[in-house]
Amino acid sequence: MALELRWDDRVPEGLRSLPEVERRRVLRMTLALADDPTPAGARPLPGKPQWFRLQDGPFSILYAIDTMDSTLTVYAVTQDDELLGPVY
Repeated sequence: MALELRWDDRVPEGLRSLPEVERRRVLRMTLALADDPTPAGARPLPGKPQWFRLQDGPFSILYAIDTMDSTLTVYAVTQDDELLGPVY
């Protein structure tokens, strides 16, 4: 069963700042997480077993899986360890 994909409000704005080719790459990687939330490259964050970081080249996606609600929430996308989008 696929997880429902959710986005932190800041993530879409950050993705819009990317060139289209890179934005599509990150979106494909993110959308695939709904069906495979822990692919081979995903690493759990220390001390937070439901939080993961998936890195592909210069991009990283930080997300959390809620198995009780069957959701996956993307909280941040970084490029070369810099947050894409506004910081509130």
